[in-house]
Amino acid sequence: MASGADIRAALGADFTPGPSQQAGSRPTQHAQQASSRHRPSAPIIKPRRFKKPPLRSRVRSAHWTYEPSPTASHQDKLPLRRWNREAPPLPDSQSSERFTKYNVVPEVPTYTPEVYEKDLVDPSWTKDETDYLMDTYRECSGKWPVIIDRYESERPRTMEDLKARFYFISSRMLSHQTPISSMTGPEYDLYETLKSFDPHKEGSRKKLAEGHLSRSRSEVDEETVLLGELQRIMLHQSTLDAEREDLRRRLHHPQADSNGYQYSTSQALTTLWQQLLQADKARRVQRLRSTDTQPRPNQPQASAPPPPAPAENETSTDLSKADLTRFGVVQANEKLPSGISFASDRLSKPRVAKSQIQTEKISTLLQHIGVPELIPLPTVPVIEQFETIMSKVHTLLDMRKLAEKEEQELRVRQAETG
Repeated sequence: MASGADIRAALGADFTPGPSQQAGSRPTQHAQQASSRHRPSAPIIKPRRFKKPPLRSRVRSAHWTYEPSPTASHQDKLPLRRWNREAPPLPDSQSSERFTKYNVVPEVPTYTPEVYEKDLVDPSWTKDETDYLMDTYRECSGKWPVIIDRYESERPRTMEDLKARFYFISSRMLSHQTPISSMTGPEYDLYETLKSFDPHKEGSRKKLAEGHLSRSRSEVDEETVLLGELQRIMLHQSTLDAEREDLRRRLHHPQADSNGYQYSTSQALTTLWQQLLQADKARRVQRLRSTDTQPRPNQPQASAPPPPAPAENETSTDLSKADLTRFGVVQANEKLPSGISFASDRLSKPRVAKSQIQTEKISTLLQHIGVPELIPLPTVPVIEQFETIMSKVHTLLDMRKLAEKEEQELRVRQAETG
């Protein structure tokens, strides 16, 4: 750190303390003023200021003119004016084509009185009101908020009512111009979209959106908490499924504790057990068979006795029917699958089909009839009742698929004949 002498030397000041100051006494006020008059002042350094040069553009500024816009494509001949950059004059045809691409004319279905009386009659709509709707749609360029704002009718009409009427006429005229069997892919998709419009569903969707916009802060917080709880439940369910799958894998593939690594799987152990059983049976038959006595030439050889039939139930139980039902003991007559299986699998596996659409249909039907997604106690009567329900559900889905196929063929035939 620099001392006072170093600072005075840097500033060029030569100040020698007086005798009173050398003695260590404090200088008086008069001595301080006298020393300040003889002390040279510190040099003042002026900061350099950077002066920005003026902006000089080498390009000449463009001139704009407020000129009338060509309105050759407008039917109402509305006078319009636009700001245009000054440029060499263009021909009238080119100047009018600059904004022609923005004049998009909406497609409005047209019909004759005969076609209207045949296919487009609706008890709640008259022909004059239908024509008025088509003209309003054409004038407003197909913008439904503008249409509902300018639409005037004796009956109160909502936007969904106007859309339903317009889409109904559009789908009928599309099928009238091009038969369903001759439609291309995009045309048939457009036809299905227009035909499947539901005004009630559209109205409920708008009410739901308005309800979401008008929610209070407490409702938003409650929904956030519920969504977090649902996410926690789903995460817990996935963890439980992973642990269950790990338990099944450990039960199905036991680890060997000895050097017999070739018998580390249940299939290898089953094969070993069958080999030992066959060897034990062979030893028993060899021991019981008499080797000393040989049959005589004129004596027929006695046939070997047939092996004893295995008992149906080797492990017999002394439980009554009530105890069997109580403890869940099942005597299976059919061949059981290999590996470990849980009773809950018989309730979850039938819900999953080969396709995602079929799985959603099965889930919807089970939810409609009141079958819960998770059955807490899969007892034998519950499993039997569930299998009965699933057989009826599969039968119902097959009949529904067949009915839809018949209806589709009937619609195609009616369209071809009509």
